[in-house]
Amino acid sequence: MTHLIPLSPWDSYRALGPIRDVYSHLLVAAARWQDGRERRTDPDHFALICVASDAGFVREVSPTRWTRTAMDKFWAVYHVLRCDVPNWCSLHGCLWPVDLAEARGNSMGWQWFDFLTETDRLDGASDPLAELRKPLLCYGGLDRHGRLRGEDAPAPVECECHLPYRATVQLLNRLGQQCEYHGRRPLDVLRAFVGDGPRHPDPAELETLRTELRDDLRDIEQGGISGFPYPPDDPSPDDPPWR
Repeated sequence: MTHLIPLSPWDSYRALGPIRDVYSHLLVAAARWQDGRERRTDPDHFALICVASDAGFVREVSPTRWTRTAMDKFWAVYHVLRCDVPNWCSLHGCLWPVDLAEARGNSMGWQWFDFLTETDRLDGASDPLAELRKPLLCYGGLDRHGRLRGEDAPAPVECECHLPYRATVQLLNRLGQQCEYHGRRPLDVLRAFVGDGPRHPDPAELETLRTELRDDLRDIEQGGISGFPYPPDDPSPDDPPWR
């Protein structure tokens, strides 16, 4: 498979020459950051991360703004390393570096995120560093220290690859608020929706649950439910908070 052949010096020089100038403000800083560190990444691989994250089909992205899953404006970690980098290499006549075809490419991403975080260059709209690392831990073949884990070693985190971080946290928080209001437990509600529980609700029960969630969340967004989440100081006798 040709995409497993390393970049030759000529391929690298020809394809990445102009790129080094465009991203020199990041690449020079990254090279200085790596000085004296035990683990180092080829500067050209950092350049590939920069150009691949900018060259995708989503607007308003940058090498310093990242989310763990694909969103409207930000590229996902895995998508850049596994799709955008090799796509850019193919379009520009150079072969995909062998390190990016294996878990070492994910280690390269780990180093890039460490550089952005430690030098305060990670965009504030990005997911937290711990969330950006999860795809690399889940299916990227790395351990909690960003090193290759053993062939039979299990992933150190549960898979969250299909869950956008911010949207998921916001929705789960809203679900928790709704459950508090109705005296339910969020895990029971989630288990009921996926059919994982002691008893699977019948269609009518699920529809009632779905309708209550929808209506209560809508009311919360429009200003809250009377007495939610805590009773007012002087509740009206005609509208008790426990009703």
